Amino acid sequence: MKTEHENFKNDFQTPINVARYMVSLIPNESRTVLEPTPGLGTLVKLLKEYNVTAPEDYFLLEKQRWDTIIMNPPFALKYTNIENAPLERINKGMKMGYQILFECMQMTDNVIALMPWFTISDSDIRLKSLKKYGLKSLTALPRKTFQYARVQTVIIELVRGYKKDTSFKVFDLLNSGLEYTEPELFSNH
Repeated sequence: MKTEHENFKNDFQTPINVARYMVSLIPNESRTVLEPTPGLGTLVKLLKEYNVTAPEDYFLLEKQRWDTIIMNPPFALKYTNIENAPLERINKGMKMGYQILFECMQMTDNVIALMPWFTISDSDIRLKSLKKYGLKSLTALPRKTFQYARVQTVIIELVRGYKKDTSFKVFDLLNSGLEYTEPELFSNH
């Protein structure tokens, strides 16, 4: 019999075009990369030039340092493999994804994470923590990114110690080659 985690495993995999964009954000000097919750491995398949760690079970992962962590963690408990999770680390609702994000921030200076917008919009404490760590950019993903999701998503690029202004990007505009500075984007016709 399949677990609830296995039933949902295919539903929220990182789309290939989004995965390519996320990989493009990895700093040039990175050699070791962790994908803590690889699912079916969409991101991992694009990381051939790196020394990649992609555990089948995040909760069995030995904590260490990586140059970059790239991830699309499960947003909710029902999508998470918790077979080996200590009881004190099992969180309900979207707290599971936040927990994985904040734990990973302790293991690297560079995080690229596909997360729900709620990560920054529903908690001043989370937003301040991300900004304090170094919130380099936010890339808004279209609502249609995940077929069955009702949650709006964003790619969060974190660089420890980054103090400049956070840049805001829109994936569909980046994908079409448009920039906010292009006049036709703001024209009335």
